[in-house]
Amino acid sequence: MIIDPLFYAMAIPSVILIGLSKGGLTGLGVLAVPLMAIVASPMQAAAVLMPILLILDLVAVWTYRKSYDKITLLITIPTSIIGIIIGAILVSQVNPDWIRIIIGLIAISFTISHWRNTKEKQPRGHSIVRGTIWGSITGFTSFVTLTGAPPYQMYLLPLRLNHRTYAGTFMIFFWMNNLLKIIPFMMLGEMNKTTITTSVILFPISLIFTFLGIWIVRKLPTKIFYEIIYILLFLVSIKLLYDGFTNILV
Repeated sequence: MIIDPLFYAMAIPSVILIGLSKGGLTGLGVLAVPLMAIVASPMQAAAVLMPILLILDLVAVWTYRKSYDKITLLITIPTSIIGIIIGAILVSQVNPDWIRIIIGLIAISFTISHWRNTKEKQPRGHSIVRGTIWGSITGFTSFVTLTGAPPYQMYLLPLRLNHRTYAGTFMIFFWMNNLLKIIPFMMLGEMNKTTITTSVILFPISLIFTFLGIWIVRKLPTKIFYEIIYILLFLVSIKLLYDGFTNILV
């Protein structure tokens, strides 16, 4: 078990963000690893959060089990496996900071384009090509930089699904995504007794805030929900750019 008080000063806000994210405020969870990485290595932070994510994913999947878009999952889950495999092979050879910068730039352009178009947004139909591209990128970035939400949102948001269907689709996808990453993480030796014990200590906090997130999503109208998600995506993109450029320039 990790006993450093400074670690928990960063870890507790991190699991709160993850809980809210798994409750349906998707995107907040991407800020968790950067917070913990202030006091731990990114891979150690991810190893502590992984068991928490896997259990919270079950809560989220159960909550939204009747609200998801089947076609989106059929397109993006298989293609994310391609990205995970490539990420596992290249994790030691790829500079994750350049990946953060690229994803950050794309996501910022995506959100600005959304805000500049003041016309009523029409739902975009499904696309195997776009789903394959963004599904693969999501699998890759979720493994290499632990930030899969922005690329996945760039496929999911234009569909303009009902906000509960959006949240359910997002949760089920990342539940499968996290399950697929267990073996590679164990093979890399990152998940061990120390990180798992720490996960157990932090888990109750994350669970409380998961239910709070579920309650918030139930109360939000669809239009307001989407505007909040776009704002979160923009803020996460800024964070990705900041992390990427800071690490490269230092």
